Amino acid sequence: MNAYDFVHLSLLALGGRIRGKTKLQKMVYLLGIITGNLDELGYRPHFYGPYSADVADAVDRLKSLGFVDESVAGSGGFDQSGFEVARHDFRVNAVGRRIAEAKSHRYTAMWRRLTRAAELLRKAGEQDYEKLSIAAKAFFMLGEKQGKATSAELAELAPKFGWSVKPEQIQDAAQYLQRLGLVELSGAATTE
Repeated sequence: MNAYDFVHLSLLALGGRIRGKTKLQKMVYLLGIITGNLDELGYRPHFYGPYSADVADAVDRLKSLGFVDESVAGSGGFDQSGFEVARHDFRVNAVGRRIAEAKSHRYTAMWRRLTRAAELLRKAGEQDYEKLSIAAKAFFMLGEKQGKATSAELAELAPKFGWSVKPEQIQDAAQYLQRLGLVELSGAATTE
């Protein structure tokens, strides 16, 4: 399955609405891990954790085809460069839902995996984009450490990717990843 179809089905499985570009990227990243499709999604280290240009392109394509609506909410604040800080929200519209439902019948095995993965995310608890970013960073860095590392070791590794995270943030992220069944905690965060 390509990134475009995966993102379209992911949005449907997640309820048809995502608040924020970063949150969308991290939710699709986690769904990719849980379903075993991460390799097809093209994630690489980026400012806010793993990022995929393929996923961003898929969202742009869904918007241009009229399947996903995007709204922008300004916060009134500005970043260090003077640009307004804004959140981009995405919603699968009626046409996009119809097309995604047709895809769910074409890709039934993937659709089942995605709906189970989305349910796992719901049961693990709602996370804001910052916590999802740290969880994605922690999981990514665990891969760099061959699946075993302490929170302090991961916090020390983070600057290699341009990230800044504290051991306590890593520990919170590890607990979230454990609820997803992606890591086991035994004094050290480890992947299964």
